Amino acid sequence: MDVLYVVERDTGAFEAARIAVDIVCAGDSLTGWNNFGRAEQWPYRTYPDFLQELCVPLGLRVANGGIAGEISDNGPQQVRDYLDLFPNARYFVIGMGTNDLGTWPDTEFTSRRIIGNLGRMAQMVRDRGKQPILFNVPHVNEGMFPPRIAREVHGKRDYHNPQLKSFCNEHGIPLADICCLLRDEHFGDELHPNDRGAKIIAEAVFQSLPKE
Repeated sequence: MDVLYVVERDTGAFEAARIAVDIVCAGDSLTGWNNFGRAEQWPYRTYPDFLQELCVPLGLRVANGGIAGEISDNGPQQVRDYLDLFPNARYFVIGMGTNDLGTWPDTEFTSRRIIGNLGRMAQMVRDRGKQPILFNVPHVNEGMFPPRIAREVHGKRDYHNPQLKSFCNEHGIPLADICCLLRDEHFGDELHPNDRGAKIIAEAVFQSLPKE
């Protein structure tokens, strides 16, 4: 069973397979690079590949809808699109916020903005009778940044992720804490996980799937 990629949405094979998707992964480049072309051209493998491997014994099919460079403001439209594209999917895994935190300097304002957008996405999923699952913003490969910048970036995550956890606890939304699991050696560049890192994210997401 292979991952279904949104970049292939104009093909006949995609059209035939999309109604069989059970888990939709939405987000930025931590999820996928569908705006870069076919998956063989992507810089790194992403966690939905490894999530699919974990889901084979359960008979679940995964779709990868990640868009490189995406910010959370665009997330509701992305999720709305995927709700229509994958009408029988039961779970929507959403991870956004990395690009927001790197774009706007006011961390408190940006965190509220991310969480507000994620809340809208989660509600859209629930309104269709489906289950949202979120994951938080991982640290970067701090060894590739000057110490001052690394501390600043680390601090943004240390502020935002507890806010997101509180929101998810309040609203009963499963949250995969990938930030606490990833270290510098799990990255292929400054921001993007290598295979080891992508496997770790997949395992955390898999553990967050509701057990039926």
